[in-house]
Amino acid sequence: MFPKGHREPPLHTGNNQILGESLTMKIRFTRSITALAVAAGLLAAWGTASAAPYVLVGVYSRSAPNGNHAAQFFKSGTAQGCPAAAPFRQPCYNPANAWVSTVPTLISDVQANPASWDWNGTTMTGTGLLWTTAFNGSNANGTAVLSFRTTNLTITPSTTTSTAGSFQCYEGTFLGTVNVNGCSNVDLGTNGLFESPVVAYNIGGDANCIDRNLNGDPQDPPNPADDVPLGEVRGVATAAGGGGCDPVEGTYDVWFQVPNPRFVILSNLPTVYGSDGCYLFGRASQLATTPCAPDPALSDISYYVFAPQVDTDGDGVVDALDNCRLVSNATQVDSNGDGYGNRCDGDLNNNGSTNAQDTVLFRQQLGQPSVAPNFNAADINANGSVNAQDTTLYRQLLGAQPGPSGICLNTYPCAVNP
Repeated sequence: MFPKGHREPPLHTGNNQILGESLTMKIRFTRSITALAVAAGLLAAWGTASAAPYVLVGVYSRSAPNGNHAAQFFKSGTAQGCPAAAPFRQPCYNPANAWVSTVPTLISDVQANPASWDWNGTTMTGTGLLWTTAFNGSNANGTAVLSFRTTNLTITPSTTTSTAGSFQCYEGTFLGTVNVNGCSNVDLGTNGLFESPVVAYNIGGDANCIDRNLNGDPQDPPNPADDVPLGEVRGVATAAGGGGCDPVEGTYDVWFQVPNPRFVILSNLPTVYGSDGCYLFGRASQLATTPCAPDPALSDISYYVFAPQVDTDGDGVVDALDNCRLVSNATQVDSNGDGYGNRCDGDLNNNGSTNAQDTVLFRQQLGQPSVAPNFNAADINANGSVNAQDTTLYRQLLGAQPGPSGICLNTYPCAVNP
């Protein structure tokens, strides 16, 4: 439905087994200390755990029946970390998309009043506008499926409650090609015409009160051309009808908080992790284009991924998604795709340390071209040339392992799906 491990290798017995157990305990202890340090840092930044600012970094779903992974779009403009020109990737809208251009206020509204988020441990409170859209193939140039415009969204998993200031569903162009209207949730019948318009949203100031006028309500005698209900009208949260309101199929019934060391993940199913462990579009979810593998077991899942609004190096990328957490690198260039940005990765041979072997490789690249968007791995500052500036930066990295990288849980090497 549209929006609605790692194991230690076996060790030999005897001394090797004792050594292995010792190493395993050390690794676990180190990870625990790291987690505690991160938590302490977050609490220091927020002052209290009861009022923690977060940012929405991903809105995902998996379609039925094959469980294909899809990412929604909800950002626009350089102030929100999106490019000023193509290529556009999720979650950034392409203003020139054929469907987007037919919704005059979408881009201006998204840019003007993006939602801010606060998590107090039980409730995620949004202030402002969340306007998400699903496009076929998670492609910014793709065909629009469904779009939801929601203000002041609040989600409380413990009470299975979701509310909003206002809600409206916008129909894309894709579902009409398969004879369905997704907002009203009807099959268009044999004539392929939509005859059941939504008369009104937000009736009486209730964002979850919607009136679907089925076939011109009251219905004429049923015939094959009539719209046939496939379910309830799309709204904020699942609810029975009554008092002038139609029954609602909830868009934000995301009442499971899925355990995760990096994010607050709110989902309509208990887990978001596919058979390959994947739940984001690659490591750097805002930049990568490779989706997770299909997983039929997660068909119809919908989930929202929030990251703590902590940006240690002030580069505009929150720590949880920053591939160089302690040094500013707004472009997040990662030439070798190992989860560590060029700016904090002088390990050119990927052996875990920046040393004399890397120095030989670095010298070989001096004066060589470095072309966007991938750049040369030796172009530490990703300015398009491997030169004296990079030499200075490279020397600062000597003797250190790559990172730390927030998307790698500040460990080395980077997990595929941390």
